[in-house]
Amino acid sequence: MIRLVVAVTIGRLAGFLSRLIGRGGSAIPGLVAEKLDPRLIDKLVASIPGGVVLVTGTNGKTTTTKMLVTALERSGTPVLTNPSGSNLARGVATVLISAARRGRILSYAIAVFEVDEAAVSVLAPRLGPRLVVVTNLARDQLDRYGELETTAAHVGVAVAAAQRAVLNADDPAVAALDAGRSSWFGAATEIRDTMPHDRVLYGTPDPGGPLVEVDALLEAAEPDGEGQRISLAVRSGQFEATLRVPGAYNGYNAAAAVLAAVELGVDPAAATTSLEHMDPAFGRGQVIGFAGRRVKLLLVKNPSGFNQALRLLADASPASVLIAINDNLADGRDVSWLWDVGFEEFQHAGHSVGASGSRAADMALRLKYAGVHAWSDPDLAAALGKAVAAAGEGEVVYVVPTYTAMLSLLDLLLPGRPRSEVWT
Repeated sequence: MIRLVVAVTIGRLAGFLSRLIGRGGSAIPGLVAEKLDPRLIDKLVASIPGGVVLVTGTNGKTTTTKMLVTALERSGTPVLTNPSGSNLARGVATVLISAARRGRILSYAIAVFEVDEAAVSVLAPRLGPRLVVVTNLARDQLDRYGELETTAAHVGVAVAAAQRAVLNADDPAVAALDAGRSSWFGAATEIRDTMPHDRVLYGTPDPGGPLVEVDALLEAAEPDGEGQRISLAVRSGQFEATLRVPGAYNGYNAAAAVLAAVELGVDPAAATTSLEHMDPAFGRGQVIGFAGRRVKLLLVKNPSGFNQALRLLADASPASVLIAINDNLADGRDVSWLWDVGFEEFQHAGHSVGASGSRAADMALRLKYAGVHAWSDPDLAAALGKAVAAAGEGEVVYVVPTYTAMLSLLDLLLPGRPRSEVWT
């Protein structure tokens, strides 16, 4: 116990000093504390009465986590979570440290953590999850994850370590992880056809239909202002809600979150309607007022996610669009995945398109070969200014960034705002 308390105390001090010198601190406390007590995570989660829920997968982790936390909190359950997107072991450790008092977690009934796909195989056995939610699996950052089978193997370890799992019935790579203790979510055929899984994206014919009988079915997802109206069939009930986040893919996330909440004892009607109160997580369909315009952020990380962003843009009125591609470690060094994105369908949308970020030239070249005329400026601040200037007063400017470009945009769009305040 003494070792744990010392590790927590020094970890907090390290985080304070990191923030004091302007270095952030979302993961520093956990990184330092785990050096002092390698079993810190295991010890602290043991004191959480309702156990731990893990949310993992290629796309949708952050939004699904926030949806599930919203459903639980509005049902009266105090939830410990990691809203900043720091989803490796050190990030989870930092959240636990922030909540620890005298070596225990005293103020929370349950923990819900978003966890990186590559880290989940190590973290899950330590956390002993009550429930694991798997959103989907797709090729992403091949230089870090390797092929999809490697990612699936990591996630499979987490599913095997969990008491229960909530899995995507429409994704063969996810369905194959079933360990016999699973509940399933999916979507109606017309929605499913707009959300091809990884095998279809790379040329394998889709057999059609869900792979198993589902417990939560996304029956409808229609645009509604900045968000969408969804209809869910959850076991024997029918429920509707208006989400503040756009796109059918967020309907999928809602189905996963509601089913997970039901597994944890929340009434399905209450879980569904609670989602109407959830604001978008930073960068995931969030709209920020800036220079008299409305900047809408659509984070992209891989071909499947980018294709969904393009689908939203294809349905939008002609607007100013800025695509910001970085190749930092958190983005993935290899940007060849841009050639797997269907930009050809984008050429007749009528948007004014610009490319920025450290790989602005690569993005502009890809757009050129897709028949999309685009300007290019690697300086993100200058490019944002140009994209904003191309829009009229009060109009929407769409910004489509990779992860670290999104973080840089935070400083440009919301200067002086603490990152923790934005993420939550």
